[in-house]
Amino acid sequence: MSLFCKKIMAISVLLSSSLYAAETASSPEIIKIDTVSTSGLKDADWKPYASMLKGMDAYDKFKYHAPTAPLKFIIKRQGGKTAFSELALRIEDEGNSIAVPIAEDGTFILPRDQELADKKAEMVLNQKKGYQWTARILSANSSENTWRLGDMRLQCEVMIAINKDGLPFYQRAALLAIDPCHSSVVGFTRVLPAKANAIIAIYSGKREKVELHEEDGKLGFRIPFHEDKYPDDTLFEVQYPDQAAIK
Repeated sequence: MSLFCKKIMAISVLLSSSLYAAETASSPEIIKIDTVSTSGLKDADWKPYASMLKGMDAYDKFKYHAPTAPLKFIIKRQGGKTAFSELALRIEDEGNSIAVPIAEDGTFILPRDQELADKKAEMVLNQKKGYQWTARILSANSSENTWRLGDMRLQCEVMIAINKDGLPFYQRAALLAIDPCHSSVVGFTRVLPAKANAIIAIYSGKREKVELHEEDGKLGFRIPFHEDKYPDDTLFEVQYPDQAAIK
């Protein structure tokens, strides 16, 4: 195996717990878009505020993928309902603490403050463990069961920007070399909701059934970030057994 391939595999493993929608990694060369589990207060998997700002910069740079979708982040609890009224999120440096309001649906919007970033401010949640966070980018025609490709492309760029500073130098270099959100070298998968059994790609007047794979009893599909035939407006429609068969 070449050194380059080893680097890609290492990056895949490290990023598999740093992105957005699946729950476990499958093979080293496949990155599952996952949430980030918080495990403590300042030592949790929340990234430094400066890293979060880099994600916001990536959102501005690649916003053409989803020009009408706002950048939000969302907190979810692992294995249970979340009482968001009990959560408090702050941006803290040695002398300041800024509250970040959390909406009823668990979403929040980060302020942009370069001075706080320069002071190495941290993201601090008042719960020690059991929570996850991710960027949440949804255009008007996206939903829990209709996924827009441009939204996922932009979300990928944001989460890569946030997480890449945590990689060793040689892995960051490999990451830059492959441009993972547009490359066929690294694959991103998304797990289907419970009971869903199919995905239909809707684009350019066509409806095509998407190939799925199963792992640990869960169905997922590889997001075609690198395939030019799918424009940003492509929708991936989640199907359930009780729906009419797609012709």
